[in-house]
Amino acid sequence: SSINLNGSFIAMKRIMLRTSPFPIVTAGLLAAAIFMVDLYAPVGMAVDVLYVAPVALIAMWFPPTHYSLVVLAAIVCTFLIMIGLLYFPPELIAEMTIGNHALALSAVWLTVFLSLLRKRMEQKHRWIDLVPRI
Repeated sequence: SSINLNGSFIAMKRIMLRTSPFPIVTAGLLAAAIFMVDLYAPVGMAVDVLYVAPVALIAMWFPPTHYSLVVLAAIVCTFLIMIGLLYFPPELIAEMTIGNHALALSAVWLTVFLSLLRKRMEQKHRWIDLVPRI
């Protein structure tokens, strides 16, 4: 495809994921299931820490070049954690509940940080393997 800018055409590359949509769908269903469990779990139960699972699934399944999917999964899980916190009436939210949600957010974003470091190291090693050995 191309774009016409002031009479000149610029060719655009089409970017496609070359991986299966299965892990994205699985992670989405897992996040939705965790969200439903979180809404119906008793106040103070640390169900939110389970949001690490969909982020880790995306992080482990996709190649190092798709690091943005890990961040996107973490943003979606962060959004679900915050909605879960706002679902409860303010009089039921105790310090422990806020602490559990903060712990879950920390665990999700620590998982993102560590997976991005891992993906970066995989990319470096891939380049090292391409260099001919003397």
